Amino acid sequence: MTKPLLLIVDDEKPSREGLRAALEDRYDVYVAEDAESAQRLLEEQHFEVLITDLRMPKASGLDLIKR
Repeated sequence: MTKPLLLIVDDEKPSREGLRAALEDRYDVYVAEDAESAQRLLEEQHFEVLITDLRMPKASGLDLIKR
């Protein structure tokens, strides 16, 4: 059985890695450090779940969700 794909977007590495560690048993986890990197991943994969920081440099998590 394949795990659902999850994308975690956060500019703070400890937050990204903490979420990855907590969720990797149930999800196939991808991480991105900013909205631009996340957008590239979203163009390549279909993620069932997106967890994003709202306050990030350049583009907010809300901007990412709107895309």
